[in-house]
Amino acid sequence: MASFAKYKTTAGEFWLIRITLTDPLTKEKKKTTRRGFKKLSEAKLAAKQLEAQEAKLKNNLKSHYFFKDIFSEYEEEYAKHLKPSTVYRKSIDFKKWILPTFGEKRLKDISKKDCQKYIDFMSTQLKSYKPIIIQARNVFDFAVRNDYIELSPFVNTVYPKVTVFEEEEKLENFWNKQQSLYFLERVKNNDTLKRYALFRTLLLTGMRKGELLALQEKDLKDDTQTISITKTLFYDSDGNYQILKPKTPSSIRDIHLDSETYGVLKDLIRQNKKLRLLKGEKDKNRFIFTKETSFEPYRNSYVNEVLNKLCKRYKLPRITVHGLRHSCASLLFAAGVDIKVVQKL
Repeated sequence: MASFAKYKTTAGEFWLIRITLTDPLTKEKKKTTRRGFKKLSEAKLAAKQLEAQEAKLKNNLKSHYFFKDIFSEYEEEYAKHLKPSTVYRKSIDFKKWILPTFGEKRLKDISKKDCQKYIDFMSTQLKSYKPIIIQARNVFDFAVRNDYIELSPFVNTVYPKVTVFEEEEKLENFWNKQQSLYFLERVKNNDTLKRYALFRTLLLTGMRKGELLALQEKDLKDDTQTISITKTLFYDSDGNYQILKPKTPSSIRDIHLDSETYGVLKDLIRQNKKLRLLKGEKDKNRFIFTKETSFEPYRNSYVNEVLNKLCKRYKLPRITVHGLRHSCASLLFAAGVDIKVVQKL
């Protein structure tokens, strides 16, 4: 219930409101005073608006929940529809970039100004900051869909036209034929059989990194000189690997290998077999590309780390493992392969 009182200042007479509002989540009562109303009718209207807002918040209890709690609901929902590897990557992004800003705030207290400030800040932290903003925005959209809030505070926010974030070393999208062949020659003559087999397979087949690391000896078909892609590798936050389905149904495929790539893979399989016999290991999975310290597959980041070192050693433009897929396409084009065949591969 609100009470009203008239008071005087040097500027004249005004009305004030004294009203007690109840936090619908904690049930804590808080006395509030609002001043500066020229007429009693204006003060009464403002009091009604405060009481209506209180009632609305009481009905919409989850707007008082902390962002981190709503995020947990959202995470549980989207995890049903995504691969574990995707859920894992999103979880890392939230913990590092989103929850530190919004996690301890209640939904009702997060304003458009807060979100715009967050966008501006993120534009100074990452070159590719927009996917992070979209993930944060998705939590608010989830809250709107479930009637926890009426409107997302990200509505009508804008991305900076120019960011102050300076790009680090530029990564090339692909190597040309000469660069690719030079790289393979250097690795073949100066590095291990395993690394040569790894990078030759990537460059000559256009395989994804996870597909390559999931390869097992049984996937190499001697009768057809092909290799079967039926799975992909993923390491979770506890350091345990999982074998998952490939990225898309069309990713399941057989790739014909040139004679040298096939021969190098066969040599590596024979080398692995000798090591297993030497160490007395019974490795049922028999991955082709395994760690030097065990017969488990490499973690996903290993290939990029080695590739970065080799680019520097051989003075080649720095490229990502995904860029090797594009490089494979450029090699095929240079060899005169039809564009539709390249697209299918």
